[in-house]
Amino acid sequence: MGVLYMATQKEILNDLYNGNININEIIPISQEYNILTEESNEVLERIKKRLDDEENELLNKYIEIRTQIVSIECEEKFIEGYKTASKLIIAGIK
Repeated sequence: MGVLYMATQKEILNDLYNGNININEIIPISQEYNILTEESNEVLERIKKRLDDEENELLNKYIEIRTQIVSIECEEKFIEGYKTASKLIIAGIK
């Protein structure tokens, strides 16, 4: 049987700092995710075909802004999740 390797806090922080861990590169792998992504792309293409250049530009700007908003929301949720997990670990040690 192999030995289970448990990284130390310092090693994990070092990996985060040096870019060896990047949770933003992790893409969900599920049938539901794939179906929704495909459906979303199809709907977007149908919408774009109905719009003129100016309207497409406006739609692209809206999508860009919404993407930035979702990114900020995800960052905040990640931070809160990390804080909650840390509290649970500390409570478990006591």
